[in-house]
Amino acid sequence: MVMPVRPLVVWRVLLLGFAVAYILSPRLQAWLPPLLPFLAAAAVEAQFFLAGLRSRGQRRPAPNRGPQERDLEKFGWASRTVPVQFGDAELVLRPGEMEPEEIAEWLEQHQEALAALGPGRHELAAIQSVESPPAPYLPPPARPAPRRMRNRLLQALGVLALLGGLFLLDTSAAHWQGLSSTARRATIAQLEREATRIAGHPAQVICDVSGRHVGYVQEANGLAIVGGRQLWLTPQICYRLYLVRHTGRTAGTNSGEAIAVLAHEAWHLQGQSNEAITNCYAYQSGVRVGEDLGVSPARARQLMREQLASNSVDFAASPAYIVPPGCHRGGSLDLHLDGRHFP
Repeated sequence: MVMPVRPLVVWRVLLLGFAVAYILSPRLQAWLPPLLPFLAAAAVEAQFFLAGLRSRGQRRPAPNRGPQERDLEKFGWASRTVPVQFGDAELVLRPGEMEPEEIAEWLEQHQEALAALGPGRHELAAIQSVESPPAPYLPPPARPAPRRMRNRLLQALGVLALLGGLFLLDTSAAHWQGLSSTARRATIAQLEREATRIAGHPAQVICDVSGRHVGYVQEANGLAIVGGRQLWLTPQICYRLYLVRHTGRTAGTNSGEAIAVLAHEAWHLQGQSNEAITNCYAYQSGVRVGEDLGVSPARARQLMREQLASNSVDFAASPAYIVPPGCHRGGSLDLHLDGRHFP
């Protein structure tokens, strides 16, 4: 026998599945504020709970709990009941397997005791024999009713607590989508000024929350079409650059890498296609980018010096990105920006 699936179970499974998908999808996070799914979940859980309260308040007709004839024949007559009209009283007898003649004899033998019961309905205890005196029926102690409403409430609170915890964990985590729209716009405007200065023409910076152009799938932190006007950065790179601009934090945030990625893609917009040379130019231009973002000149130069020093290790699996031998002060790839801008 296949048990039917309750709608509440289906809803909760779908809800938790959506919560996981929401946290794993930057595109969904950018499109839908986390508060809306949480409020929708709260509304549905409240509806289920209130529906249970309403159904509890509605009186249902009492089911016939007496033994069925086939059950009596199969399992015995201990619970057999026989209604008998006795004057103004309605008696409910439990005669077991007594025959009708024996029941009539019992009624006749105990007329006085039965008449003393008075009018109304009287349930009597099981009759063991014709001599058994009438006695009131005492039902067995009722089992405590299942605390369904409390369980409903606890389940609803548990689902909402779990979902709320997931969304709280997601919204409290440091990432680009967690910033206000004002902070994102201001950061992008600053990054576009830096990219425009390096490219030599207007440049548009796009923080690719959709993951369509850059990210884990593409295995790239940035992308730009050589000679084009648009460059894409991962939300992680954008957030690191925001931290540099907004807080001045550079320690432990991979700020040097983020600055180098922005400068690298801007050089592609300028028209440079060789990845190794582009990296060399990016490390030189990155000093000025860091300064414009609020880093001290000495710290900005140090960050780019670290990027240049680790270049061969960072790109060991991609030799095309390893800077050529002329990438040093006074070398063939020195842009001679000024006396401070070569790492």
